[in-house]
Amino acid sequence: MSVSLPVSGSRRRHASTRVRLTAWYAALLVLVLLALGISVDALARNRLMTDVDNRLTSTAADIGSVIERNLVSWPYSTEAVRFQDIVPILGSFASRGLVIQITAPDGEVVRGSEYAPDEPLVAADGEPSGEPLIVSTMLTGDSARAVHFPLTVTDRAGDRWYIGAVIVGERLTTMHETLASLRQVLLVASGLGLLLAIVGGWVLAGRALRPVDRVTAAAAAIAAGDGTATSLSTRLPVPPADDELSRLSATFNAMLDRLQASLRAQERFVGDASHELRTPLTAIRGNVDVLLRQTRPGGRGVEAPDLAPALDDIRRESDRMRRLLDDLLLLARGDATSDRLEPLPAHQERVRLDTVAGEAVRSAAALASGQLLELEAPRAVEVSGDADRLHQLMMILLDNAIRHTPPGGRIRVAVAATLSGEARIAVRDEGEGIAPEHVPHLFERFYRADGARGRSSGGTGLGLAIADAIVKTHGGEISVTSAPNKGATFLVTLPAAIDTAGSEGRPFYRAAAAAGNGQKTGFRYRRKKMSAAMAPPTRNTNASGSAIPRIDSLRNPRP
Repeated sequence: MSVSLPVSGSRRRHASTRVRLTAWYAALLVLVLLALGISVDALARNRLMTDVDNRLTSTAADIGSVIERNLVSWPYSTEAVRFQDIVPILGSFASRGLVIQITAPDGEVVRGSEYAPDEPLVAADGEPSGEPLIVSTMLTGDSARAVHFPLTVTDRAGDRWYIGAVIVGERLTTMHETLASLRQVLLVASGLGLLLAIVGGWVLAGRALRPVDRVTAAAAAIAAGDGTATSLSTRLPVPPADDELSRLSATFNAMLDRLQASLRAQERFVGDASHELRTPLTAIRGNVDVLLRQTRPGGRGVEAPDLAPALDDIRRESDRMRRLLDDLLLLARGDATSDRLEPLPAHQERVRLDTVAGEAVRSAAALASGQLLELEAPRAVEVSGDADRLHQLMMILLDNAIRHTPPGGRIRVAVAATLSGEARIAVRDEGEGIAPEHVPHLFERFYRADGARGRSSGGTGLGLAIADAIVKTHGGEISVTSAPNKGATFLVTLPAAIDTAGSEGRPFYRAAAAAGNGQKTGFRYRRKKMSAAMAPPTRNTNASGSAIPRIDSLRNPRP
């Protein structure tokens, strides 16, 4: 018994990207505004406190200067000068909103301004140093700032005498009110700025994520489609700016192009495979139906002259269907190998490519109907791979060349190793050539430049696709060069294990088929020096009447 749990109920719901971007932007802005507000508050507080301290010190210094002038201008007398007599009137100084106290050397307040307390605002500890002392204190329950400004005189002997002090204090109520107003302004401005920033961030995030929404909508439309190539026709507009979103749209469109091309190829492949399988099945079914009708009661019976052709047709169509299925299986295995990123087949060995080419040419000679096959393999060329698959590759190229070369035409095969460490196989025919618009599609499955001609000649449309798969599994490349009425040249390049030792060249094979009665002749070969075999092509012919081109000349059709 199996129990299915709802996935959506257990899945945590997350906020959208737009919400997260706006939230992160707002949180970052809050931190910035908070740091800015703290910095501004601290800077304003320090600045206002410095102004208060400067004002207190300046007032105390002014009062001290008046006391010193009064002392200096006091008339000479044998009686001692009282400190109270030289202290000025404090009304003009107290009018600044300050609290002023004048203290004697013993710390007693001898004069004070209105509302000044009886006790000193700043208690001097021991002998004053002569420098002003600024402290924070309390004044009638309010925080205040006060300065203790010592007064000293110097006698004729140069000794300094402490005669008292001026204490000036100021409530910090005004400073606190100013800071409170500043905080209110910062709070309101920050709140409005944060609100505008959240709205602006929401709008900007929406505009920035709009291409992502279009990608999501396109993906949703594709997911809701019928799974065909037509459902992938939607494309995203690519913004003109070369930014991340523009590259995202371009990459998504490229992905859709590849998916659509892949689905179209798959649809065409399925359709072509169904068509190719339907043809032999229809022939088999038709022959079986005829035989069944003749063997049923009331039928005329199956006679030997009728039975043999019907069975031959059934066998021929069965063989054709078997070849088609074998080809499809081979391509399917090649696709699986490609998905696993295995560049070489499982059965690897050192293969003499020139030997494989010779065997393939001999085998293809039995299939020729008047075509002349030539092989140029002046030296040994080794590759790492599967000998059976490489032989199949050569047979596919030769079979294709035979089917497209008229009787009496030449098919030339060249095998050589390049100086860069590669092995090359060139197969050139003298057929009708290939139109330029068909060349890019030659290695697609079931593709035929001339569909009717391909089917009539027995081809399944999979040969070149299989050849391409074999070459790719060996880590190589295959290309074709052709022009109408000038034949075609297929060039295969494989990573080679080169062994060019030895001064003797490989045998030069030449296979021909009689054009008249279709009876094939055997191989006739002779040894050629490498210098002669790889020489530039000329119009001169050898004893058998065929020109021997080097591999470079097989890349392009002759004029």
